[in-house]
This record gives sequence, structure tokens and C-alpha cells, in this order.
Amino acid sequence: MNRNTTFGGLAALAVGAFLAWQNGTLDQFLGQQLNGQSGASFTANAPSSQSGLSRSGGSDRSNQQGAFDFYVLAMSWSPTFCEDDTRNSDQCSGRRSFGFVAHGLWPQYEKGWPENCNVSARVPDRTVSEMLPIMPAKGLIFHQWKKHGTCSGLQPAAYFDTVKDAFQKVKVPAAFDGLSRTITVKPRVIEEAFMEVNPAMNDSMISISCNRKRLREVRVCFDKDLNFRQCSQEVQRECRDNAIRMPPVR
Repeated sequence: MNRNTTFGGLAALAVGAFLAWQNGTLDQFLGQQLNGQSGASFTANAPSSQSGLSRSGGSDRSNQQGAFDFYVLAMSWSPTFCEDDTRNSDQCSGRRSFGFVAHGLWPQYEKGWPENCNVSARVPDRTVSEMLPIMPAKGLIFHQWKKHGTCSGLQPAAYFDTVKDAFQKVKVPAAFDGLSRTITVKPRVIEEAFMEVNPAMNDSMISISCNRKRLREVRVCFDKDLNFRQCSQEVQRECRDNAIRMPPVR
């Protein structure tokens, strides 16, 4: 496939996705792409990594527990992380297939964010067990509590209940459920797919994070009552790639 053909295919895919979004049929459109009915571009798997945002900005409320403006829910695309997992972790062992998982729920300022607030509360074993279906690594759970949860102003059990509530509020497009092969898609198409099945969401409330031209995370912003809200500029439009790959669920 030459370069012009590739660009032409991506342009056609983007136009088709936009028209489907306007007509309320984007999920059906994506389903057709995954079934190979409309010339979607499929590629071989590629290596991946998973990391969070770097801290930036600042605030006179810096690291005060509960003193933040909104939450960012980070939903990792587990297959991307697992392509680079050399430890054969439980998340990537194949004993259970994961698509989108909860990376974390991050208290956020309008500019910058708090982290590692001074709280020594321990995450109860029962809470850890309850979180594993959507946050499938104990180390991740402990790390997210220490770095982000301690700044929420909540005790561990209440914080992770809030993580679950936020995660459950975001409906995942059916086209991404059980994805069986790698697809190449524009980040905007992923956003539009989420907006179609979450009517209260608009494009200022969702952001795509990518790594080495692969989907890393979908990030959704909430107010403290877990209503969708506008993200700050530093959260919006993080992925600058024209097209990214989504490795398959395994």
C-alpha cells in the first residue's frame, strides 16, 4: 500500500466516522470497520508502554487533601500495556481478558494537580479484592492510592468506591468490547464513539492519550459529584498522532 493510498484511506475513514456520528450510527459504523466491511486498516501488533501524566503547574492549595477542582478518570487500554509487559502479570496472563481498565481517578486543579498527600491510611484487603475486576493489579491499586487517592480527602474505601462509580458512569462503545484484531483509527473517531454512547459527554470532556502510535488511555473529566465536566487545557488533546493502533483484547 503506497503513502497516498494510506492517507486516502484514513481520510475516507474519518469522513465516514463523522457522518455516522452526526446520524447517530457511529457504533454501527465502527462495528462494520472491525468486521472488515468498509476497508478499515488492520495492522500487526506493536510494543507498548504505560505511564501517567507528568506533574506540572502549581497551586497555593498544593497537596491539601480534598482541595482540588475536578477528577480525571484514566481508562487504560489494557492490550497496549500488555504488549510491553515482560513480567507476565495477572493482568496480562490471559487468564482473564481485559479491554478498558481503570488506571486511576486523579484529583486535578485547573492548572496542575496534587500528588502524594500526607496520609498514612492503609487500603483494606477487602477493598483491594473488590477493585481487581476493573483495576487488575494490586501494585497499581496501592500506587494510585498513595499518589492520587491520598489527595482526594477520602478514606481508602470511599476513594475506591468513587473510582468504581466513575468507571461505571462511562459507557464503552460496543465496537471496542472484545476487540479481536488490531485496528488503526483516528483518535477523534475514538472520542466520537464514546460521545455517541454517552450523550452527556462532549469533546471538551474527553481526551485520548497515545504512546508510540497506539492507544494508551481514554481520559474523562468529572466534577466532584461525578458529572461529566470540561477538562482543563493540559488534559485535552494530548494525543497528536493522526492515526493510532488499538491492539486486540487477549
